[in-house]
Amino acid sequence: MPTTSSGGLSMPIVLRRGSAVLLGAAVAFGLLTASAATATPAATTSAATSALRGAAPADANARVDHLRAVAGDSQEVPTGTQAPVQLAVQALDGDYQPVEGATVTFSTPGPGLKFPDGTDDATVVTDAEGMAVAPELTAAGAPGPDLVTASANDHAQVGFEITITS
Repeated sequence: MPTTSSGGLSMPIVLRRGSAVLLGAAVAFGLLTASAATATPAATTSAATSALRGAAPADANARVDHLRAVAGDSQEVPTGTQAPVQLAVQALDGDYQPVEGATVTFSTPGPGLKFPDGTDDATVVTDAEGMAVAPELTAAGAPGPDLVTASANDHAQVGFEITITS
């Protein structure tokens, strides 16, 4: 029978049909031994479920494979006003599941857009649905196209085009 160990305590586990994803996650996070992966799909997953509920990945950003723009792209903002829609992204893992606790950095490399504190960068932590909403942006520069990027790591990035109007 496969086992999981927690603090030197070994607990037998048995799997129910449809629990392959739960088991795979438990093995990936080091909560179950690799021998548990060969278990037959019958019985319960209570030990694995309990272990996973208390486990938080050490670095949520490392699990982010995709950032999806949810709101705020392709806006027109008159100079001196706030963007009507706040920028929002969703952080997703390799299986397109939300990643909670990831840090997303929104950056405005051009001189035209500013966050409330007057800076070009804002950092937001994703919620349980993987969502991160940037602070409100103000069009502070000359009319024309501007870009805001959101990134969680080197490969999970997305851009927002915002046009400043006169």
